[in-house]
Amino acid sequence: MKLFCVAFLMFTAFLGFLAFVAGVTGMAATQARTWGVLALAGLGTFAFSRVVVFLLADSLNCPLCHGAVMKERRCRKHHEAFRIWPLSYRASAVISLLITFGFRCMYCGTSYRLGRRRSQVQ
Repeated sequence: MKLFCVAFLMFTAFLGFLAFVAGVTGMAATQARTWGVLALAGLGTFAFSRVVVFLLADSLNCPLCHGAVMKERRCRKHHEAFRIWPLSYRASAVISLLITFGFRCMYCGTSYRLGRRRSQVQ
């Protein structure tokens, strides 16, 4: 559940950044105060989400290789790691996690599926 929360907060930070850019652009074009409020709200959302992600992402490690799942290191990535071309490995993992409830570790290439564990009926 913590992994899904971190992925959702990273997506929220991205939306906050987009709101900030839209607010700054609108404020520069029209000089309206409402665009400035949007820019500040977007910047606050971005900053809050990134701080919480920074605090929570330290404890999210791959069970197999113990690599930080939601923190991108400068080390070599696995050749089977999932990546959408213009995005980073971490951003691709966030999108994969939010859409399919699964991700592939960027360091060892192991595929993980999130969801409920089914209890066996005897």
